[in-house]
Amino acid sequence: MNAGLAVIMKDLRLAWRDRAGWTTAGAFAMIAVLVYSFAFDLAVGDPRPLLPGVLWTTFLFAGVFASGPTVQRETDEGTFDALLLAPVPPTVIYLGKAIANLIALLVIEFAVLAVATILFGIALLTTTIVGIVIVGTAGFVSLTTLLSTLGASTRARGMLLPVLALPLLIPLLLAAVRATGAALDVEPEAAPWSLLLGVFALWSALIATILFPLAVER
Repeated sequence: MNAGLAVIMKDLRLAWRDRAGWTTAGAFAMIAVLVYSFAFDLAVGDPRPLLPGVLWTTFLFAGVFASGPTVQRETDEGTFDALLLAPVPPTVIYLGKAIANLIALLVIEFAVLAVATILFGIALLTTTIVGIVIVGTAGFVSLTTLLSTLGASTRARGMLLPVLALPLLIPLLLAAVRATGAALDVEPEAAPWSLLLGVFALWSALIATILFPLAVER
């Protein structure tokens, strides 16, 4: 428990100290929502049917921008190899990194929800939507943390994460968009999509936790 907390705090400090990736992701998310808000004013009267897709597309690309450099930076500096040599199980290292990425990405996402609430005039910081965002982001981060580790040592690592992650995240994105639509009274029923989202997030976390020790074997 102490080792996992130490990994979380270390990664959060590194994210704050070298925050170019997270700043870029946050700026992209805010600009995307702002542009969409102007486009919706010109094209549609009620943005609710389109808003779930806008939000999750923004979250997806912001997460890809931010998650990739976390392990890459440590790999380049040699600190990731040193961390693997420490008397800490690889599973604990993975969970610490995933939770740190989850916290940092949720900060961006909640800021986007607050800005979108103002721009679109629709309450997005409700308990239901916040729960959907947390579960969906947990599933997203579980996979991207593992995949960024797999691609950290390759030359084309900047392209590898999106190429690997996007096909695997299609079920999560579909479920998250439909569940968010139901929370905004666009979809007739939220339960099946919320269940699919929860199952996929749990599957992603379990599979990534199991595969991470194999991915970092030397």
